[in-house]
Amino acid sequence: MTRRPEVPRAGSTVANVVAILALAVVVVGAGYAVSNWDEISGGLQDQVAAIPELQAEREQQAATGSESLLLLAMDDAGKVGSLALAASVDGQPSTFTVIPSTLFDLLPGYGDFALSETVAFEGAELARVSVANALGVRIDRVVTIPSGLIASLPDMQLVVELSEPVIRVDDSGSVQVGQAGQAVYEPAVVEELLTSQLDGSPVGWLDRQAAVWRATLVKLFEAPTLPQALLGEGPASVALGRVALNGPQVSLVPVNPVAVAGAEDGFQLVQVDVAAFVADRLSHLALSAGPRPRVEVLNGNGEILATRSVVDALVTRGFHVVKTDNAENFEFAETVVISQGRDNRDAAARAAAELGVATVQLEVVAPSGVVDVSIIVGQDIATLRS
Repeated sequence: MTRRPEVPRAGSTVANVVAILALAVVVVGAGYAVSNWDEISGGLQDQVAAIPELQAEREQQAATGSESLLLLAMDDAGKVGSLALAASVDGQPSTFTVIPSTLFDLLPGYGDFALSETVAFEGAELARVSVANALGVRIDRVVTIPSGLIASLPDMQLVVELSEPVIRVDDSGSVQVGQAGQAVYEPAVVEELLTSQLDGSPVGWLDRQAAVWRATLVKLFEAPTLPQALLGEGPASVALGRVALNGPQVSLVPVNPVAVAGAEDGFQLVQVDVAAFVADRLSHLALSAGPRPRVEVLNGNGEILATRSVVDALVTRGFHVVKTDNAENFEFAETVVISQGRDNRDAAARAAAELGVATVQLEVVAPSGVVDVSIIVGQDIATLRS
């Protein structure tokens, strides 16, 4: 049974809480007190991997038949003009979440920048891990739609309903390229409406992107060959076609406008609302059944992007990386995992097990109030992650 795209419906889903095996850390002295786990570290990673609740969670993800696809529509300047997360799950309407390209968040290994910079900085994979980390959801595939492709496809002539007129201002003057209400737009204008802010506000552009994506999903429903034309042959186009045929609910991720010094205005996530949004609409993709431990990952070996492999591993295991930066020096031979206070020992244990680190340090004198776990990446990380 197929369903046409529709406006999102209200609803709520309560996420189940997964219990994590408690692993004790013994405090030795003050400051970064060390508990050496040499006697149990050999089997620690296997123990955590074998936790029944974690196994059940991963099996449930596979059993739901869910899949997700991150779409990156590129602009003519080589930046990401529009992002959307398409997801489907057996027996439920699909979801289609529009994410602002001007969303400022952590790009792991680079710092806080707009998501529009991800492909220019590194590639589509940086967009994938950045969005997965920001929202706490599983992203199975990521694909870019090159600049000019939408404009070249006759099937991308769309009926789009805009909430306000859209103006383009250039050296020749002002031209209205979109009108309030419903109208038919040629593919070149569709691409411009989607990937260019033009003379509108960030809020107006985000609303316009949602309107264009909604119209695109209608056309994908009507033209079965369009997914292949947009994404090429392969699993990504199959996934997009499945989303379009299963009544996708088009939503905007919860954000607030923000002014950023030295950059164009954009958005920031409303974290409390994001958690509720994921529980309500994307629970089948959630990387954690409860609040994600906050982690900082610091480069302690001086290698370029040394933190990336650590970030990737932690994000997929349900951690929220809130900071990547350099450590106080680059002389760390071994990777260090620090629990910021006693309450975060379980989270630190999980992180250590994931990275293959045998020693966990416990900060009890002045634990951070910003992060739950600190990780300093040492020169051994390549061996630990191999």
